[in-house]
Amino acid sequence: MHVLAFCAAAIVATWPLILHPARTIAGGLGDPLLNTFILAWDADRARHLFRGLWDAPFLYPHRHTLAYSEHLLGIALFTTPVEWISRNPILTYNVAYISSYALAGFGMFLLVRSLVGRTDAAVLAGLAFELTPYRLAQTTHLQVLMNGWMPIGLWALHEYFRTGSRRWLAAFAAAFVLLGLSNGYYFYFFSIPAGVVVAVEMARRPNRRARTAIDLLTAALVVVAVVAPIAWVYFRLQREAGFVRSDEELAGLSARLGDYFRVPHGGWTWRGLLIVGGGERELFHGFIVIGFAALGALAVRSRSVATYVVVTALAVWLSMGPGGGPLYKWLFRIVPGFNGLRVPARFSSVVIVGLAVLAGAGFAWVLARLPRRAGVAWTIAIAGIIVLEGQHGVGLADVPAANVKSWDRVAYEWLQAQPAGAAIELPITQQDDFHPFTLTYQLEALRHGHPIVNGYSGWKSMLQELLGGAASPLRDPSLIGRTLEGLQAIGVRYVLLHEETFPAQGDAGALVDAIHSTRAQIAEEQRFGRTWAWRLRGASPVSDDGRLSRIDPSVVSLDASQQQGRLPLLVDGDRDTRWISGDPQSGGEWLAVRLSRPIDVGRVQLATAERSLGDYPRRLKIESIDEAGHTRVLFDDAIVDRLIEAMAIDERYPVTNIDLPPNRTMRLRINQTGHAPTWWAAHELTVLER
Repeated sequence: MHVLAFCAAAIVATWPLILHPARTIAGGLGDPLLNTFILAWDADRARHLFRGLWDAPFLYPHRHTLAYSEHLLGIALFTTPVEWISRNPILTYNVAYISSYALAGFGMFLLVRSLVGRTDAAVLAGLAFELTPYRLAQTTHLQVLMNGWMPIGLWALHEYFRTGSRRWLAAFAAAFVLLGLSNGYYFYFFSIPAGVVVAVEMARRPNRRARTAIDLLTAALVVVAVVAPIAWVYFRLQREAGFVRSDEELAGLSARLGDYFRVPHGGWTWRGLLIVGGGERELFHGFIVIGFAALGALAVRSRSVATYVVVTALAVWLSMGPGGGPLYKWLFRIVPGFNGLRVPARFSSVVIVGLAVLAGAGFAWVLARLPRRAGVAWTIAIAGIIVLEGQHGVGLADVPAANVKSWDRVAYEWLQAQPAGAAIELPITQQDDFHPFTLTYQLEALRHGHPIVNGYSGWKSMLQELLGGAASPLRDPSLIGRTLEGLQAIGVRYVLLHEETFPAQGDAGALVDAIHSTRAQIAEEQRFGRTWAWRLRGASPVSDDGRLSRIDPSVVSLDASQQQGRLPLLVDGDRDTRWISGDPQSGGEWLAVRLSRPIDVGRVQLATAERSLGDYPRRLKIESIDEAGHTRVLFDDAIVDRLIEAMAIDERYPVTNIDLPPNRTMRLRINQTGHAPTWWAAHELTVLER
């Protein structure tokens, strides 16, 4: 009966989503669609016993792209049957979304009822937790909404200490695992309330400490054993790809005390009393829960109340991030993986756990002093205010149905029938310049089965940033051919272009014409209405001359058309320093290398870094000048194809290789002959002799 009540509250809170759960989604077409994709991908991999789970088909050629965001396996455990039966990722997501509300309410009900011994107070606490305005602020983050496992885990932990039964400890461990597998943040966050409860209970039971310590250690080892294979993927990615947040980066995503009185747009502002907006810093939990939590903390003298006062205080402190004091900084430095957490303010999901428990104590204190009928009326009135204060329905967005026929659908069916190979879809944009069509591409990749260069997740692909940015070679018709060659070299075999998706139709037509002009790269062309599809030819094999040796930079001298004072940065061995031309590329920039003796220069390497990707030279002309002063052109072409190949090897510090024919060189001149609104930048220059 109580479960049904919380399910009804979930439907009210998410209204009118229940009316069209198969084709609408709450919170817009950004993160909710990403989580829709992830749940569908998890369900797909479950059919194959999770083979290839981490290599989700987006942001090609990156590996382990599922780990660029939350994997949501703790949610997929329950939603996979829905996906298998319905074959509708939107419906699957919405089942999880609505259920997260009911889980939260019922979980808190179980915890508070066990602590205060009153069902009516537990119902109110459950509603306060389920319908906190903070859930409305986190509408787009399904993983944050899954904090309903926290009160369930704490309920089981309290029952373990009360009864000594290891079955309750097993239930706690299971809830901990499901919580963390739903949201990786929560492995860290939930350790705070769980640790406080353990410390309090161990302190009051000195005669059982040895047995309890062994039990808890065993449970911890089981949790670690289950989680370790997954955690290892994230830790390895952090190390290899540099996916670490700096403490300075966290400042804007950390809470201030005033943020606990910020409400999301659409929330009840108490006649303008509260501040509206603030993104991740919209942390208001409702005056009802705050007021009754204060009453519970002051009026009720019990161990459980003291415990959750400490839990609440610690969570508020940690939500302030590095600016809140030494505790967060210590955890940031010491605890493995903690420096990968982006939003300290999300500790507010633990704050509401503490507040709801304390409010439950406050509700129980008041109800115990009222006659039965007055108590019922009072409970109904408070429940109504909680609903009114907490939720006002959610904004919905329509999602194009997968079974609706369109020319895009025909193009995807063509792609599905093609041999293996990656695809790129146009238009392509940078991740911060978000457009819903990027996530539509991702969802379609689940159906056609080809990995795509495009994508949206918690971390960026520098290849997508290059191709989707203002400095993209796709914006320059003269570079389209070399761009396609570079994509072919890294395994891209298909290009899809959606004319109707371009913000300016003239841009689509110009790009189609430019691709048409590169006939040497095109093996097949299809047109489906206003959607184009091309199959690219396979890349020609490139031989690598392993006999090359690096010329010691100490025996060469450098010169440049501009910024001569920065020339030592080209050979200082520091990949983060750079030489720049200082002015937009106009075709007259050059670098010169004077050698101490005539050599056969076999290769020139130009290294760059993430911050300079848009500053690549648009076209290079490399000249050899021998000891007699004769000049010979060794290379004259765009290098964007080589840059793309280099980014597939190391996108943080790509090294562009330019192989040269046999020569006898005393002076090597590297001329930039293209035009671009950005300067030319190079981080390291290396010359190799044959």
